[in-house]
Parts: sequence; structure tokens; C-alpha cells
Amino acid sequence: LDDLQLFKLGFAYRDLLGRDRWESFSVSATVTLVGDLTSVGRYRIVGRSCEFQVTLIGSTSIATTAGTSFVDLPIAANGIAGIGTMTNDSTNIAVGVCHIDVATSRCYLPTQGAIASLFTICGSYEIGA
Repeated sequence: LDDLQLFKLGFAYRDLLGRDRWESFSVSATVTLVGDLTSVGRYRIVGRSCEFQVTLIGSTSIATTAGTSFVDLPIAANGIAGIGTMTNDSTNIAVGVCHIDVATSRCYLPTQGAIASLFTICGSYEIGA
């Protein structure tokens, strides 16, 4: 392996070194909010893909509008597309499919009316070398 060029952020390399784990990131979200936003984000690189998970909690209520509400991705996106989903963890109901915008490195959220709930967003997308 000494003479091979390895992608040092990738899962296989990190797994060889025993360092494959989730990394936290600061979540930047654009949503309709009453009160304060509490958010947690984590990601990990698997090959040339990034898997991510985000939780959003509005202290009073939180709402999203398809096409305008989004979460910034932890690492710049590449390729053609990705996939994401948003769920309401307070009611255990799927809200809908998210759109991964490769050009802006954003995860656009589906429409959700104002509600005091905990939302989880997770997905994956291609990253560059």
C-alpha cells in the first residue's frame, strides 16, 4: 500500500487506521422559526459519498417550505444528485423526500406546517476527490 495514492478522508482508509467514525458539524439551516433553534449535525465519508444526519428543534415551533427551506451540507457536493429524507421524530411520521442541490451544496426540505417537534434529516450524496 505504500506506493498507492489513497483518499485519506474515505471510509476504507479511515477504517484501516481504526478512525472510521461520525464527525460533528455546525448546522446552518434556513427554516421558519418561532423561538430558538437547536440543531445537531454529524457526517461521515464512505468512499466518495458523504452520509449526513441533522436534528432540528424549534423551542416554540418550526416550519419548512419546499424549495426555500434548506440545510447546508457539511461537505461540498459533487456529481449529479443525492437523496435525503425528513422525518418528524416527535410523532414518528415521515415528512417527505429532500432535494440535494449539487450546485449550492444544500439539502432542500419538504413542506411541513408549523409544529413544535423534533425533525430529523438524513441523506447521502457524492463528494469530490
